[in-house]
Amino acid sequence: MKTLNIFRKILLGVFWLPALLQAENTLPLDAAIQLALEADPLVKSHSEQISAFEDYSLAADSWADPKIKLGLLSLPTDSLELDQEPMTQLVLGYQQSLPRGNTVEHESGHLKAKAFEKRADLDLRQRMVRMSVRKTWLKVYLYEQSEKIIQKNRRLFKQQLNVSQSLYASGRNQQQDVLQAELELSLLDDQLQQMSSKIKEARSLLSQWVGRENSNLPLQVKAQQFNQPLNSNIENLIARLGDYPLMAKYRAKEFASREQLDLAKQKYKPQWGFDISYAKRSGENMDGSDRSDFVSTMINFDLPVFTGQKQDKVVSARQKQLLASKYEKQDAYLQAVSQLEQFYARWQQLRERVGLYDRQVLKQAKQNATAALNGYQSGVVSFITLTRARSAELKAELQRLNLVVEQSIAHADIRYLVGDV
Repeated sequence: MKTLNIFRKILLGVFWLPALLQAENTLPLDAAIQLALEADPLVKSHSEQISAFEDYSLAADSWADPKIKLGLLSLPTDSLELDQEPMTQLVLGYQQSLPRGNTVEHESGHLKAKAFEKRADLDLRQRMVRMSVRKTWLKVYLYEQSEKIIQKNRRLFKQQLNVSQSLYASGRNQQQDVLQAELELSLLDDQLQQMSSKIKEARSLLSQWVGRENSNLPLQVKAQQFNQPLNSNIENLIARLGDYPLMAKYRAKEFASREQLDLAKQKYKPQWGFDISYAKRSGENMDGSDRSDFVSTMINFDLPVFTGQKQDKVVSARQKQLLASKYEKQDAYLQAVSQLEQFYARWQQLRERVGLYDRQVLKQAKQNATAALNGYQSGVVSFITLTRARSAELKAELQRLNLVVEQSIAHADIRYLVGDV
């Protein structure tokens, strides 16, 4: 049923996504994620493997095929006549082997566990795709917004250069101020070239998920995509790690190992079978009566007696594998807790830094730049001081943007582990 729902969502996405992208001519984050999920080969591969193991499980939950026996007994070689000898018989038989103990049940359970494991792989892959697309989309946003901030500041520096040239022409300024302004402008041009290169690289990475055509669309940005809250403390988030697909995968592996152990224990039980045969005889008895036909029935079974080097060793190996799977699950849980604590601490730190920039740093940087400009125009502040103030304001704006994006990336890492928060 879960696999069916996945395909239903993908099918719905096929219809509404192209219309959404074409109508708005932009690339929202949700649409980018849906495009990536639809196109990802591993998502499709895991879905097919789930169906395969479900089919295997159904096939294993059945008896072995019966055997039909057709034969000719005691045919005389001198005449090859069917009615010459009383023991000549045409035989039709039916043979059926029964499963050993609960072999069928545990074999089917083992394959069901493999299907659960693949379903966990599918969920894990889908989370990874969502996280990767979010991070790549956010990087594109970071570099493009950084480019806009630098372009805005370049216009201010260009105006500053014009002012310096005018003051120099009137004899109220030094040539060094003009040269310094030109240098700052060149450095901004270099930053713009770097950002252009980063944008192309990030767009290229995005095209791996959404396709080249869609990756060139302008991003559609929503305010709620940034500074997203976490409505849970770290203890509650850790409690939600039980739904982490990797933990579900290790639970499925442990269940599969337990089924294999139970399957190995069935080898101590005998395997039963039966054989029913009908023999047709031709000819007549000495008194002229027809020869009677024969019916034979047999029951067979094996005796698992010498188990020391066979069944005992297999059971011992399966017990060790079960214990190993429990240790693997425990290790995966400890690693997930450690990662979650790191992501949560990073998210908290970035949130606090963003708050500091919003409350103080940006305002102070802008006030400092404005005061420096007024002081320079009044002749009480040097051009170097003005340049430093402008550069500090630009750096503060870029840093605040970087912190906001990094906080959203940390939020995406947390969502990868605990789901939607």
